[in-house]
Amino acid sequence: MIKYLTVENYRSIKTENILEFDTNSDAAHPVIALAGANASGKTTLLQSLTFIFWFMQHSFLKIDESAEIPCEPFYTLPSSPSKFHLIFAQRSPENGKLVDYEYELCLTKEKVISEKLNYFPDGKEQLVYHRHNNIIQFGENVASIDTKDLRANCSLISFAAQFASQTVAIVCKHYKVQSNLDANGLKTENLDSAILDKWLADEEIRLMIQTFLKLADIGIEQIDYKPIIGDKTHFIHKIDDSLVNFSYRLESAGTLQFLAVLYRVLQTLKDGGVLIFDEIELKLHQNLVAYLLTLFQKKAENPHQAQLIFSFHNSYIMEFLTPEQLWFAEKNDQGQTALFSAAAFTDIKDLYQKDLEILYRVGRFGAKPRKI
Repeated sequence: MIKYLTVENYRSIKTENILEFDTNSDAAHPVIALAGANASGKTTLLQSLTFIFWFMQHSFLKIDESAEIPCEPFYTLPSSPSKFHLIFAQRSPENGKLVDYEYELCLTKEKVISEKLNYFPDGKEQLVYHRHNNIIQFGENVASIDTKDLRANCSLISFAAQFASQTVAIVCKHYKVQSNLDANGLKTENLDSAILDKWLADEEIRLMIQTFLKLADIGIEQIDYKPIIGDKTHFIHKIDDSLVNFSYRLESAGTLQFLAVLYRVLQTLKDGGVLIFDEIELKLHQNLVAYLLTLFQKKAENPHQAQLIFSFHNSYIMEFLTPEQLWFAEKNDQGQTALFSAAAFTDIKDLYQKDLEILYRVGRFGAKPRKI
């Protein structure tokens, strides 16, 4: 789970913004939601989170030697570095306990200026790596490696994870993060029969999807999956009191996109990790979104402490959130995004007993189109 994030000089975020997702009990909320007007910076925040994990985990293998780092600074600060500070919790592969990892990154489009990774295996801070330009320091309990092939445009963690001796870097690399965003914005899921068959080969996921499809009431009665050559997956519809097998090719584009969203959600619940989802209600009815939130927030349904971080426009969703879970993005007249939580409004009496949707509708939190 992600517990803490700061972002500075990234797209529409100019000055440092701090987001704290943990509770008073030191555990992170399983659901974090982001609201605000169009073009306020909601997607920017989710992209920053997607970027920092992608860079930490994959940049050594995904960025060419001569390529720029895909990190866009604020428009008027093209030469200034972008800065990120992230704290996330991951289960220890040894004992299954949650361990905090702290990652700090400062970079330009051309190179990493500084990078630091700490972790807290017994609640005590231990240095893993500290990199400043070409100088690299290894923690006391970390085996040194030859870094002559480490490039200026990639993460030390993504490089170190190629070595079996670098167990902490490997754990960070395999921290499960899914997102429907990339550096260019929303990704399109091109769902074909091979992808669908691969997803549904997992029996546990298949049964979860089948249960949810009935709740969604989109006309699919059952999934017929046969692990044989050819079209393995058919969807059974009820038409004129008869059950009819449909190949995935006969399903609507909306149904296929719904299945893509549903798979990502259920896989995250099954395996743990983080799902980052921009504009979640574009693919799901508001009642289905509400149902998913309850799945993430119930321990019995979310045994691996998966986390959902998403943006939305439909204020109805606020009914299912606490003030700490509800964050807002607002852009000022200079095009700068500010991020803040509903919990920050300490001047609202009995905030935790109030209806957050009503408070938002009457403009108490701001973060709405100002001309309407």
